[in-house]
Amino acid sequence: MFKSDKYYIIVSNSSFIIIKDGGNIETVIELQSFIPNVPAYHHLYDTDKKDYIDEIKRQIKKLKIKDAIIIMPDDAIELEVDKRMLIEFFLQFGVKKAQVNFQCYYMNLDNKKYISISKTCRMIVLQYISYNKTFIKKYYDKNYIDIEQIKKDINNVQDDNMMYSILPIYINNINNDMEEIKDIGDLVSLDEFVVNIMKNEIK
Repeated sequence: MFKSDKYYIIVSNSSFIIIKDGGNIETVIELQSFIPNVPAYHHLYDTDKKDYIDEIKRQIKKLKIKDAIIIMPDDAIELEVDKRMLIEFFLQFGVKKAQVNFQCYYMNLDNKKYISISKTCRMIVLQYISYNKTFIKKYYDKNYIDIEQIKKDINNVQDDNMMYSILPIYINNINNDMEEIKDIGDLVSLDEFVVNIMKNEIK
């Protein structure tokens, strides 16, 4: 039976980065942010932005996506409305199967337990990831730059099996906006992120 190619839709702070199975970036669809601190994808249903939204739809339709994994920013993990918003948007274009995952789970594939730090238009998110699940989350204002406090918070993240181990720290830099905290851990670029997605799918 014919199997549709899988597409990975990375939701960055200002674009959809759409990758076809195999690791090739098919297209980058730029998104506009019209209100500060509101994700750009929240405007995909605005009735007063018809021309803007029609152009985004035109670019998506060209790809003929049938099977999609939408990889969302980490601040949406607990926001069911954001997940539904994007799934329903892409289902308009002939997508038969759409599921959601989150960027924090693609920071590293070699370590099963690590700290993930990411920054969205709304906030900074610090998480303890263990075997592709989030167990501890801490949220900061998006402009928070108290590096010493973030380090203290990281040191306080522990469970019974971590008492004598040091967790690796991965910083989501797909938006190229995390240089100011690069000394805390390892920056993960967009290219590295894409490689991790592909490796994860062939495991």
